This record gives sequence, structure tokens and C-alpha cells, in this order.
Amino acid sequence: MRTESFRAVCLLELFRRCKIATLPELKKALGTEVEVTVFRKLKALGYRTSYSHRGAYYTLNEIGCFNDWGLWSLRSVCFSRYGTLVKTCEALVTRSEAGYFAEELV
Repeated sequence: MRTESFRAVCLLELFRRCKIATLPELKKALGTEVEVTVFRKLKALGYRTSYSHRGAYYTLNEIGCFNDWGLWSLRSVCFSRYGTLVKTCEALVTRSEAGYFAEELV
């Protein structure tokens, strides 16, 4: 059996310290330059991508403390339990009784 070269526990430790991280930070924590390796480990852990900052930040599903709208932010980085900003707006408007004005979604 092949030994594991890149351990997901390295990512867990980073997320426990920082809560959110960028791809370069994740690659450094794993000790790799290969993005596919990072995403393979993230997928096994269960992760979310930010809907702000062009999706440049990552967190684990278990870390986010989402409010009633399904939103969570940390240091101006925003995450949604629905995924992208478009999917989030769609979910919020769909579940509302009368919809929202654009300024209400800010």
C-alpha cells in the first residue's frame, strides 16, 4: 500500500488556527505546489469557497457559524451555505415571502 505523502491533518491544523485560508497558504501547509492535491484533500474534509474576494478563500464546512440567512463572514471574507453569490441570492429571494429589493440583500 502506498504511504500518504500529503496529510490532510496539516490543513486541519491550519484551519483550526486561522479559520480561513487562501490557496497559496493551503499549498504551503501541505508542502506542495500542485493545486489538484490541495483540492483532493479539501474535498475529503468538506470545504466552502468564499463568495466574496473572487472565491479566493477557503474554509471547512464545520467551521462556519452561519446566521439565519445562511451567511457567515470573518475579516471581511464572506461565505454562504448556498455556495456562490448568485445561488445565495436565488435561495434568499426564493424563500422570502415577497422577495427583496437589491439594497436589502447587502
